[in-house]
Amino acid sequence: MRTAKILKFERLKKRLGKDSKSSPSDSTAFTKGLSKETMKGLMKRFSHPTTEEAYRNRALFFFMSTTGLQAKEIVGSKFRNLLEAPSGEILLRYIKRGGKLGYAVIHKDLLKTIREYHSKFQISSDHFFHTLIKRNQGIRNPLSKRGLQFIISGWNVKTCEGKKIHCHASSAYSGHTTLG
Repeated sequence: MRTAKILKFERLKKRLGKDSKSSPSDSTAFTKGLSKETMKGLMKRFSHPTTEEAYRNRALFFFMSTTGLQAKEIVGSKFRNLLEAPSGEILLRYIKRGGKLGYAVIHKDLLKTIREYHSKFQISSDHFFHTLIKRNQGIRNPLSKRGLQFIISGWNVKTCEGKKIHCHASSAYSGHTTLG
């Protein structure tokens, strides 16, 4: 008969003392976002658009900074998913992680900005955001997550951590402003 070795697992506790690398007051969720100055700079940059790209970037920036949605939810946003709440607010229904339904409040000015982008460039599609027309094609496609990432990295701004901007940086900012 063979006997098995029994292993004993002990809990390792991190000491939060003088020799600790991080303090309990550090909040990494807020440092991953954008600073107020960066947000103001982007708002100023997109305030007077002239090209299709600038109109789309303005709509994207306002959408991302006010809703706080993830990249998948941003590119999947459609006009048919807009609802009016009993309180009179406009809601966007979207699918969250795990397949559950989520709702985000869409401000009327934001919806006006998105519709202005669509009407100015004759976009007749259910999706909010689209690619630019390619050289030899007259077809616009709905924006992909990779395309969104490429657009946002083209804004050339840094997060509070000093890293290049990413799709979820403005959602971290919008979470910070609603909590703080």
